[in-house]
Amino acid sequence: MAVVYVFSYSEPPSGLYLPSNPRPGREDVEYYQSEAEGLLECHKCRYLCTGRGVVQIVEVILNGMVLMCIVASYFVLAGFSASFASGGGFGNNYYSPFEGTELEQVRQLDQQYTVLRAPLIYGGVAVSLGLGVLTMGVLLQGAKSLTKLPRKWLVLEAAFSLLAAVGYCVGIGVFLHVALRINATDTCKRRERLYARKGLTWMNCQLAGTDGAAATFACLLVIMYGVSVVLALRSYREQKLYRDSREQHRNYSAGPEYLWSGTL
Repeated sequence: MAVVYVFSYSEPPSGLYLPSNPRPGREDVEYYQSEAEGLLECHKCRYLCTGRGVVQIVEVILNGMVLMCIVASYFVLAGFSASFASGGGFGNNYYSPFEGTELEQVRQLDQQYTVLRAPLIYGGVAVSLGLGVLTMGVLLQGAKSLTKLPRKWLVLEAAFSLLAAVGYCVGIGVFLHVALRINATDTCKRRERLYARKGLTWMNCQLAGTDGAAATFACLLVIMYGVSVVLALRSYREQKLYRDSREQHRNYSAGPEYLWSGTL
């Protein structure tokens, strides 16, 4: 008696291996591909590469650039005799083109100018460092699938980005206004003339390049935080549509379900 084996062929699903010549009694051989395909697939890393995550990473970097420019501005504008301010032994080995009465005058003017700029330095460091740390916290806390994020979190994220954008916008105006007023003082003018006598024309009362760089990076931050507001509100809308669709699907068990990639 002949035995006839009938095989129905269909395309195997992903992750399933079937022999090219199947035989009766032989079990299908399965293989499983790891879900982690590189560094960006591990833990929260893949959610950091969404639109919101990338923008927030740029915000952290720009806050760091503002901080670096403000600190550099302090050292550049503190004056050639800044190392003599403490009166320690290091200053005795440091070359200075000033001597005698001129050196004493430059020390006093440098100290007065540094005191005038102190609010800019401390305020700029506090704002850039504080917002940088807060943005990093928002980035790490929000590095989840939008299906797992609370709806209130996206509202708070949008509110934070809006306040940060407005704060930086106001801060840029205040920073430049105060810096230009300090440069217009008699202390700055006298200091500029003393340095010019020794050929140090770069120590003038114009807006410093480091101040301009800090303001430029701050302007970019205003734009980035504005983009974060838009993306957070867009994610909130997508999340709401997704959850409403799921709820409607449960109630009526009919109709197409709203599909969403969750990569905003």
